Amino acid sequence: MSILQLPKKNRPKGLYLFCNTCKRYYSNDREKICQCNNLVYKARIHIPGTTHGTKLKVIKAKHFSEALHIFNDYKESLEQNSYQNIPIKKNVNVPTRLIECFAYYMGYLNNVNVPKHKQKQRDKLHIDKYDLLFQNFKMALDINGVDWKILKFTEVNDDMVGYLHDYFLKNLSFSNKTYNNNMALMRSFTTHIINKFKFDYQNPFLGIPEMLVVPKVKSIQEKEFETLLSIITPENGIQLKNLRTRKNAKKTNHYKPWLKFAFRLGLYTGGRSEDIVELKWSDIRLQDDGNFDVIETIDHKINKANRHRISETDRFTKSFAITKELGELLLEMGYETYKKTNKYILAPEDGLKRSNVASIISRAFSHYYAQLKTGKDISFRNLRKTFMTSAFKEFGVASTALTNHKNPSITNKHYYDKEVTRDEAKEKFSVFGKNHKNNGR
Repeated sequence: MSILQLPKKNRPKGLYLFCNTCKRYYSNDREKICQCNNLVYKARIHIPGTTHGTKLKVIKAKHFSEALHIFNDYKESLEQNSYQNIPIKKNVNVPTRLIECFAYYMGYLNNVNVPKHKQKQRDKLHIDKYDLLFQNFKMALDINGVDWKILKFTEVNDDMVGYLHDYFLKNLSFSNKTYNNNMALMRSFTTHIINKFKFDYQNPFLGIPEMLVVPKVKSIQEKEFETLLSIITPENGIQLKNLRTRKNAKKTNHYKPWLKFAFRLGLYTGGRSEDIVELKWSDIRLQDDGNFDVIETIDHKINKANRHRISETDRFTKSFAITKELGELLLEMGYETYKKTNKYILAPEDGLKRSNVASIISRAFSHYYAQLKTGKDISFRNLRKTFMTSAFKEFGVASTALTNHKNPSITNKHYYDKEVTRDEAKEKFSVFGKNHKNNGR
């Protein structure tokens, strides 16, 4: 076995010879008194600010020069990491090119290298929107002669924002709302990168005028809804789709025996499809006299957006008031049989994922409604707008007790169909309080 050397003169403080047999430390090779022949180089480095704290490391080396190199690297790494056992100071690679920032942000959205308390469980659709947005920006730059592969993040200027503006409107024919949403995403991305890496750079996506969006709120009329329910049959549920990948048309039947219940449940609660499919019989609350009170359920929209910050027991809830027509529907659907059970109110026998049931409802509604040939763009969500229109018209600002909106202005702006009030005014309204009917003049 070769004799390890540790000179007294050139030995750095903290480097020793150590006998693994008798557990002795020697500050140089001349001090060695044991005959164990089991020596190794070992670092014993004092932790600043402590009395006896040390960091130990066996150095696998056969020569002093090699041991010295390893020792110095180890000591430097300790100093850089404040003598901690686990890494607390990570080397941050600052992205400079635009495509590097795109890659970093996609990782960030997926919680790559994000501390636990800052992580968010984002919807895949949201992440996909960013992926598509970045592809569109690269395309907009490319057709205007900008080499995005070498473009620096801080070189994106107003002209390039203009390229994206034109690409959205002329090449992709984005609607005003879609345009606004994508510019907002680009603005958020740029702000995040500037703040994260402390770039001295003005966000060029700030101050972009929003395109005008006129809210289109359409409710469904009573006779229209009754007609819709009447055509829900297996025969009318068949849809044929011509696909490029298939020689024959694809046949789909949207009919489900519980669809009428689903549409009525959506109309009488004002709930979204993802809300009504989660309702259970055990969610029904009664008044002291035993009559129906409310259906108290989880607020899936708020909980989904904040699921990384709440526990399973402390979740946001909302209540659907059990009105006379909703109460009658619940009895018709089997309340007396299933009350207090943990079964789903809607379609429990199908055994499908609740998200699949919600998708079936939305697709089936659009399919059957198209057969009415009203010329109106109506989907399942318009049942929610119909409910809220009636609630707001009847109770005004107090309608928040039914709509579960914190502010009645949300109902008024996004859910209240003002055409309903105008139609009623034609028959019932008089400036001076007279109940004249419209005589067509």
